[in-house]
Amino acid sequence: MTIRTETEGTVGWIIIDRPDQRNALTTAMWDDIPRAVATLDADDSVRVIILRGAGDDVFAAGADIRELHRMGDDPKALADFEEKFEAAQASLENCSKPVIAAIQGPCMGGGLALALACDMRLASQDAAFAIPAARLGLGYAAPAVARLLRAIGPSNAFDVLVTARRLDAETACRMGLVNEQLPASDVFDHARKTAAQISRNAPLTMQAAKATITALNRQDGSLQAAEELIMRCGSSADFAEGRKAFTENRQPQFQGK
Repeated sequence: MTIRTETEGTVGWIIIDRPDQRNALTTAMWDDIPRAVATLDADDSVRVIILRGAGDDVFAAGADIRELHRMGDDPKALADFEEKFEAAQASLENCSKPVIAAIQGPCMGGGLALALACDMRLASQDAAFAIPAARLGLGYAAPAVARLLRAIGPSNAFDVLVTARRLDAETACRMGLVNEQLPASDVFDHARKTAAQISRNAPLTMQAAKATITALNRQDGSLQAAEELIMRCGSSADFAEGRKAFTENRQPQFQGK
């Protein structure tokens, strides 16, 4: 299996596990990502999900170019690829739980598209980023461009897409492509600690925050659903527990109800 899941307490991991091919993503792997997300999203013990590449050298080298080469200019094959490519990204974006990308080493093309579909991106100082579509003559899908645009703005998005240049972690952080850059040995541990910190907070509030931010970013009419989640927080047992814990000066015990 080249996409696998693990759980550690309240943290679920999705691992891109093809290190012998620098975690390059095949069509089967694009298919497996939504299933992995759904498994962890449905697990009530999991509060936060972390996406990472197997090993310590690379997050993901992007789509498997050999597969793209075999597709040639077959429009049906390319359309099928685009559908699976977008479904994998959308599953991360639409997951009800916070998703953190923990990036070590190269994060290229489709790998970067997956990271951009996550809610936060933490990168090691040796991380590198690029979208090489312009060097391949490949048109980049509009939903993936939209996620890049929302993360770094139109001018930077244009730069990344048309130059196809490789960005180091410092440049990516300055652009807003990643939230933090960390020593290589610290990125997974920091992601774990960040996830643990998030996990202590109220699940319904996190769900409402993610849905609201996503809806406002998309501007696609999905804000009503986010507003319903916000209202649900106000009548939740977790809100009552949060108020009680605050008055009693203790850590609240949230149940997501």
